[in-house]
Amino acid sequence: PHTDCCKWRIVSCKKIPKTTIHRVNFLEIDGADDLVGTIPPLIADLPYLETLIFRLLPNLTGPIPQAIARLPHLKLVLLNWNNLTGPIPDYFSKLTNLATLGLNNNQLTGPIPAYLGRLSKLQGLDLYDNHLTGPIPDSFGSFKAGSQVTLSNNMLSGPIPRSLGAVNFSIFEAAGNQLTGDASFLFGESKTELAHLDLSRNKLSFDLSKVVMPVGQLDSNLLVLRLENNMIYGKLPAWMGQVPGLYDFNVSYNQLCGPIPTVGGHLQEFDPSSFSHNKCLCGSPL
Repeated sequence: PHTDCCKWRIVSCKKIPKTTIHRVNFLEIDGADDLVGTIPPLIADLPYLETLIFRLLPNLTGPIPQAIARLPHLKLVLLNWNNLTGPIPDYFSKLTNLATLGLNNNQLTGPIPAYLGRLSKLQGLDLYDNHLTGPIPDSFGSFKAGSQVTLSNNMLSGPIPRSLGAVNFSIFEAAGNQLTGDASFLFGESKTELAHLDLSRNKLSFDLSKVVMPVGQLDSNLLVLRLENNMIYGKLPAWMGQVPGLYDFNVSYNQLCGPIPTVGGHLQEFDPSSFSHNKCLCGSPL
């Protein structure tokens, strides 16, 4: 083509400092059902790329190419809602400027690489809806406050590493896996950033009675708390009724007992199905 590629709809360009040269720094292709094949190695010919988006491409298949490792300026990579296969490649560890990585809704297999927790600028990681196996890496305890990590609907197993208790996540979702053991350390009075916590549909077992969280309009950002379909026991702590913004709540199919807290009144706003199939929970709205 004879047109300037910087004028194409799917790209944008940025001027190289102290020059008159412009280079492609943004590439997005999405929603193209007629795009068939693999991610081309020629992607490496865009060395100034900062944003790479290939998503909603059901006929984009094959592994993630090593060519992406030759794009050191990448800050945002979204390769989601495709049909990519193979493992999460080790060469992503070279992308030290990466802040957001979305690989969700593919057919990826193998373990979650530990290096993902050591990328110092990474604060958004979406790996949900794949076929990933093995444990959650202990290195995920190195994520910064406000990070968003979603791992739901894979085949992850083993305990959640206690190192994650040191992180003030904004979003942490690991539903629909085979995780076991304690998760109480993901709560705490210091978790002022936490907005979404979804641990549902696992094999977790811990005493919910002893769990604490910040409450009140100024201290709590909690909007979503999903714990259903586990083996969690104890009582519902009183603070759960005092979280003003909580709109999605479910503790059904556990081993909980005792009265549903009425302090604050917010738990009474939820449907009885949010509390059903426990050992001996009682009170409104049941």
